Amino acid sequence: MILAKVTGTVVAPVKNNNLDSSKLLIVQPIGLDGKPDGSDLLAIDFSSAGVGDTVLVAQEGDVVKQMTGSDKMPANAIIMGVVDGMDIKEE
Repeated sequence: MILAKVTGTVVAPVKNNNLDSSKLLIVQPIGLDGKPDGSDLLAIDFSSAGVGDTVLVAQEGDVVKQMTGSDKMPANAIIMGVVDGMDIKEE
């Protein structure tokens, strides 16, 4: 699982039938310092996230299957939760 910042939305009036009721968001992976860390991803939203939110993104195929209940979902990244805050302790 990775941390990411939601940077945009995707509107697709015609898409795969398995995605008909899904919201698609563009997310930018970030490090614990909040700075960008990797390439943008397209993720299916399961948490009612919005632009500007920090989110938890899963990228494993088995997680996508478990969350969607289908092995036919054409996706490899899903938003699992919206982060309200973080407390990082340095040692």
